[in-house]
Amino acid sequence: TVKSMMWAMFLLLIIIYLFAVSFTQAVNTHRLDEGWASFELAEHADSRFHKYWSSLPRSMFTLFMSITGGVSWEEAIYPLSDVGIAWVAMFLMYICFAQMAVLNVITGYFCQSAVEGAALDPDLVAQKVLAAKHMLTNRIAELFAAIDADNSGFVTLHEFE
Repeated sequence: TVKSMMWAMFLLLIIIYLFAVSFTQAVNTHRLDEGWASFELAEHADSRFHKYWSSLPRSMFTLFMSITGGVSWEEAIYPLSDVGIAWVAMFLMYICFAQMAVLNVITGYFCQSAVEGAALDPDLVAQKVLAAKHMLTNRIAELFAAIDADNSGFVTLHEFE
């Protein structure tokens, strides 16, 4: 399962990277269009843009924190609303896709692996075999009790027929 976990993390990293490139590019294009030479010179949105979207590593970290509870995605989305409504929609699409699809599928896969691993546990298998044996023994006892018409505790040839 370590191999599966590594592949799942790699998939999540690729998704985060692709979205982070898009958001970083959009924010930096917006910054240049507004005539900001750097984030430090911008007055009204510099701290919000700089904190969440100023570089690719920051954008990746923001996206990771947004789906893992490190930062409210509401805080991270406000700077994108200055860039454009399409970027807000894309961020919401990322949250929905990553949170509801990718992370739930990964969680389900690991839960299924745990259940399958537990099914192969020798102690659990022995308990299931003993429980099945006990159930069959009880059913056979009930069958012979039903055949024993005179409740003598013995099944005669006449009762057996």
